Formats: sequence, C-alpha cells, structure tokens
Amino acid sequence: MSNHPLIRSFLFVPAANEKLLASALGRSADAIILDLEDGTHPSMRGTARARIADSIASIKAQGKIAAVRINADWLSAVQDLNAVIEGGADIIVLPKVEHPRDVQILDRIVDELALRAQLPSPHARFLLQIESAKALPRVYEIAQACARIMGMMLGSEDYALDCGAIPTPDTLFFASMTVLNASRAAGIQPIGLIDSIASLGDLEAFTKGLVRAKALGFRGAVVVHPKFLDAINACYTPTAEQIGQAQEIVQKFEQAFQQGLGAIKVGDLMIDKPVYLRALACLNQARA
Repeated sequence: MSNHPLIRSFLFVPAANEKLLASALGRSADAIILDLEDGTHPSMRGTARARIADSIASIKAQGKIAAVRINADWLSAVQDLNAVIEGGADIIVLPKVEHPRDVQILDRIVDELALRAQLPSPHARFLLQIESAKALPRVYEIAQACARIMGMMLGSEDYALDCGAIPTPDTLFFASMTVLNASRAAGIQPIGLIDSIASLGDLEAFTKGLVRAKALGFRGAVVVHPKFLDAINACYTPTAEQIGQAQEIVQKFEQAFQQGLGAIKVGDLMIDKPVYLRALACLNQARA
C-alpha cells in the first residue's frame, strides 16, 4: 500500500444533519464522511454545501480525518467540489465510478477549482466507490487512474441492486475480492467488509465479518452506525501479543539472514521472507 498511515474506521454522517455530526465528533472514528449524496435529501444539498466548511473544520478540530462524499452526476459533483475544496477536505469520496476517465476528469476539476479560487494545490485524496457491474471489468485501470487515489471500496447496496442480487456475503464475494486485488495492485488501501453496509445487526456477527475481511487482505471499514467503530479499530490495531511475536520474528530472521540463512524456525512457524515482511508490516502499522 501507499506510505500514508492506515485509516481504520470511516463513519458516514449526513452532511445536512448537524445533530448527528455533533454526536459523531465524540465517537472513535478515524475519519468522518460527510455525505452529500444518498444521505442528504436533494432539497437540503444547498444547505449542506453552505455549511460544509464549518463541518470540516469541526471534524479536524477533533483530530479526525475530514472526508466528503460528493454526488455522482456531473453538475452536482462540480457544485459539491466547489464547497469541498474551499472547505479543505482531506478525502473526497467518489461514488459510482465506472471508468478511469471519470476519476481523471474529477482530478483535473479539483486542480482547476483550486486555481480559480486562488488556493494552493489541494492535498485532498480520492476514495473510490465501485457500485456497478459495468465498473468491475475496468477496476484495475480505475484504481490507477491518478495519483490522488488513496483507497477503493465496493458499494455493497448499489452493486447488488445493479446485479439484481441481495447483498449477502456470497453475492458480494467476487466483486469484493476483485476490488481488493485491484487496490493491492495499485498500492492503495483496500477498504471493505464483505456484507451489506445497511446491516445494523449484532456486534458479534459484525466482528466475525471484520476478522474474515482482514484475513482476506482488506484494511479498514466504512459504517453508517457508530456502534461498530470500536470493533473496527480493535481489529486493525495490532495487539501487544501480535507486536511481540512480530518483533521476535523480525529480530531472529534478520540475525539469521546475516548468517546466510533464508529460512528459520521460530516456535511452530517456518519463517522465510514473506513471513518476515508480514511481521515487519505489523510493526510499521503499530508505529503509525
């Protein structure tokens, strides 16, 4: 993945709902996504855009990452970006991406809007949402469309709707793994849980899904309810035991490698280069 620190948890908040935003600020989300798309009624989008800069400032004041999901249609997207760029968002979530050209055009629009407003070149990064069958064959190209992209995820509800399916782990598995592999190939953060984002069921089932997603290679998850945030953060934060084991693997492998050995035994594990690199990644994540 990229050199940016891992963002473990993202919480969606309707951009026009000040009460929900105030509540979210006290939660444990690494990033708050102000939703100008599905979470905001069209009649309220003007109001939401007008207050977006203040909302972004409130999020940053709490030491959190400020993200905004814009609308997918071009006219609304430009209106959204005008507000978002001036507001100084850290991440712009692009919904319903279907072609690398979509991302490249929006990338140029972001630079142009900043130039016209006489603002410095914006540092805002893109988080892409893949939400249709049409996008899937191009997802590897989409993931590498521009340097501004930090991550990608599957929009489970819209994707399942487009495929005429129910968003269960079985129906989402293929698309989720395609997004995961494309993200890894591009060196960006693969974000996701192979389940419906609309599922607000019990925490135990959610945690099992998190553990499975992490084992498959995902890093971080997006939710619409704050009750899941602590579970996400715990899942993607190395434990003291994991850090201790990783330190032992790194230390012993590096010593052995200097002595001309390419593989060693540590406890019940055979340690070669891939296992060493996985342990090193664990330590780097813990430091970040």
